[in-house]
Amino acid sequence: MPLSSIVVIAIRLFALNWLLTVVPLLLSAATTPLPHERHLSAVLMLYAPAVLLLIFAAGLWILTPAIGRFVSRGVDTNVSIGSLSRSDLYSFAFVFLGLFFILSSFADVINWIHYFATVSREDPRHDPRVQNLYQLTRPCLTLALGLVSLLGAPRWTKKLVAYDQKNQVA
Repeated sequence: MPLSSIVVIAIRLFALNWLLTVVPLLLSAATTPLPHERHLSAVLMLYAPAVLLLIFAAGLWILTPAIGRFVSRGVDTNVSIGSLSRSDLYSFAFVFLGLFFILSSFADVINWIHYFATVSREDPRHDPRVQNLYQLTRPCLTLALGLVSLLGAPRWTKKLVAYDQKNQVA
């Protein structure tokens, strides 16, 4: 397999990571209460990180073949990786990304659930779900997206291999 193909797969893994990170950012922004004065700048500031990351993820995805060729210019030799195919590498990438998301968010989910249960017990009038819901949604969404990536690895792999073959990525 050419070195540029391996670079393309590795960079796309990062682009997918950024793309999956956008979902919790958007939902966190959507659940954050706006100040009483709803200025356009206040709304834009809530969504700016997610929108910028989405633009960067899409740009990185589009530029990945060119970056792969640039990085491996002059040394784009065939790398012997045994009997691993592009499909195997994409499958590994999705499984790795899914496990990374699941394992990196699992502790936060448990921590926030414990926090909500503890605070609710101490003061029944205090509803922590309203005040801190966005702090729980991010790790829960990251966990869910990790499960989607892990369980959908075969399907996403087939789609990306077909996409690469259609666009003839080196």
